[in-house]
Amino acid sequence: MSKKNRTSSATPSQSDLAPAPAPWWRLVSVALVTGAARHIGALLAGLAVTWRQHD
Repeated sequence: MSKKNRTSSATPSQSDLAPAPAPWWRLVSVALVTGAARHIGALLAGLAVTWRQHD
């Protein structure tokens, strides 16, 4: 019977050490979308309060 060469799983490979950092443009776009969503949410909440107090 022949033995197969197997790599040890005790040493992590290069891809297992850390995920690749996100590109700067992706971080900027996520920040812009998050900021826009928060502003829209605040505007909608303000409109709801104003409309509720108007009655």
